[in-house]
Amino acid sequence: MTAPAASARATGRGGRAGLPPRPPLKVFHLPGGEGYRPTHSLFQGRPTPYPEVPERTAAIRAALAAREEFALAVPQPVGPGVPGLVHSAPYIAMLDTLCARLKPDEEFFPAVFGRYPLLLASTYPRMQAGYYALDTTTPLVAQSYAAALGGAAVAAAGARALLAGDRMAYSLCRPPGHHAGRACYAGYCLFNNAALAAELLAPLGRRAILDIDFHHGNGTQDIFYERDDVLYVSIHCRPEQAYPYVAGTHDETGAGRGRGYNVNLPLDAGADWPRYAAALETALEAVQRFRPAALLLSLGFDTLAQDPIGAFRLEVGDFLPMGRAIAQLLAQVAAPLLIVQEGGYHVPSLGQAALNLFAGLGLSAEPATAGAPA
Repeated sequence: MTAPAASARATGRGGRAGLPPRPPLKVFHLPGGEGYRPTHSLFQGRPTPYPEVPERTAAIRAALAAREEFALAVPQPVGPGVPGLVHSAPYIAMLDTLCARLKPDEEFFPAVFGRYPLLLASTYPRMQAGYYALDTTTPLVAQSYAAALGGAAVAAAGARALLAGDRMAYSLCRPPGHHAGRACYAGYCLFNNAALAAELLAPLGRRAILDIDFHHGNGTQDIFYERDDVLYVSIHCRPEQAYPYVAGTHDETGAGRGRGYNVNLPLDAGADWPRYAAALETALEAVQRFRPAALLLSLGFDTLAQDPIGAFRLEVGDFLPMGRAIAQLLAQVAAPLLIVQEGGYHVPSLGQAALNLFAGLGLSAEPATAGAPA
């Protein structure tokens, strides 16, 4: 169950001219979030400002709240059993225990990394964290575990909306999730929101996850790599050129029963809309062949040319034809869509990009103005 939050016109109706009015799209979110604000990552040994800030989701939320086509909703809290659908119990327990012991102003990075069994045998959660941390992009703070559970609750609420009959929902998650594997955290991600939502949607049948973040979703790939009931398709920058550097090549196609159900479409840095659109067509063809009962969109806006940590050249207006292409696929496979927010770090562009995507998906009577804001 979810409790609707106030929006500018929460009882309004959207839809294209000439079509019957439709209920507003549920946008699940957690208000606030100021308490979870790490200040820096360690990248190539140097402290760098942490780009995953509360203003990201706030900008998108503000843009949608002003439109009658959207209704904001706050999810009910979830416990560790929900991320436990896709993450190991020891990993979840470590995260909970360590965050509870951190000082209010502490930002923790492990001192020793590696899949060494002795790290797990340590009596110190700070040492155990080194087993689960992929890199130094993601400091743990006292609020990390609660923030991760909040993101999981947002994703779960979106999945449950589809199970209840909604044809589309938007989980505006923070922090993002697609770099978090079954037993690892990385890339600002602690729990894999799209993956746990896909597990909750299992009663519908086969699911497909289309990941359009600039970075490869190594965590999502890890979770479903040996399964044939979930198709994972990712368009991203080549791992030789961009984070996470350790996964995302063409030849990673799945293993065991999952062979053929993992599709990576890496592009060179500098890819613009024509090159991206060609990859998107290939991705959508793969999803269409799979014929999923539900589609999840791991949505990243870090493909924008303005993004401070991306290297593609998409513009805000390109999300309009992107949405149209995805809408055409939905009509062909007759599947509901859950959109799960991943990355995107140029805050001034995020609201407009989201409006353009939803206009392409048919949620707005008129397309939003193309072009990036100043």
